[in-house]
Amino acid sequence: MKKKITLYLYPYIALLLVFVSTLPADAATLASGIPVSDSPIMALPVTQTCAGTPWKNIVWVHLHDNEETARQTALQALNQIQQGCLLDLRHGGSREIKVQNYQVSYQFDPNRIFTSMGRKTTLKCHQGSCAFALEQLGQAAANFLNQYLIHAQLIVAVHNNHLDGLSVRNYRAGGTMAPAMSQIAISSDSNPHDFFYVTTQQAFNFLASRNFNVVLQNNQQVHDDGSLSVWAAQQHIDYINVEAGIEHSAAQLAMLAAVWAYMQEYYI
Repeated sequence: MKKKITLYLYPYIALLLVFVSTLPADAATLASGIPVSDSPIMALPVTQTCAGTPWKNIVWVHLHDNEETARQTALQALNQIQQGCLLDLRHGGSREIKVQNYQVSYQFDPNRIFTSMGRKTTLKCHQGSCAFALEQLGQAAANFLNQYLIHAQLIVAVHNNHLDGLSVRNYRAGGTMAPAMSQIAISSDSNPHDFFYVTTQQAFNFLASRNFNVVLQNNQQVHDDGSLSVWAAQQHIDYINVEAGIEHSAAQLAMLAAVWAYMQEYYI
């Protein structure tokens, strides 16, 4: 029987104190696929790390290999929950995935491959047939989605940004990302680089009521850049991006604690 934790006083502080322990050495790590540089058929380099029984309807995912803070905080959170898995793309520590084999050489941003439009935009073809590379990438994305995400009810993504990069302020009216935004909640108590980006009103209301920075994606008008949030909205899947500044471990752990509370409220 699953144990549901109910905390009545300072729930996120309490969960944060629990989350700060490190991942044990015996955590199960399963790798799927083969190195993209050695394969004539491209497969995304997925590692699945489980801290307990996987959730049937919830998936946590880490897409950018250079965002180490996000990876480690997610693993710590799952370790303390003692349930669930993290899908993790590992490919040498870079943001983009590079593919080189006897047929083609190309690279792409793994968070821009989940729609046809996104793949056409993100693909940088260096050698060989770009049409063949695009076909390979489309098949790899479809395989990943069909194997891991298509049956999910909730997707939790973890990302990091740099201090001179993306923040919740970009989504305010007049900001560079404003067209993607339907609603926004800005907390005076939170760093602007630490924010949630969500696709459902339910998630927005829950997280905004807990004094976090939250952006609700405009699912009708958001630009199709091939990102996982766009695909999730198209599939009517609840999606939460836990976005935090690089090295903002404590803030991201607190945000994941709020996600855990959300999961218990609506999905577990």
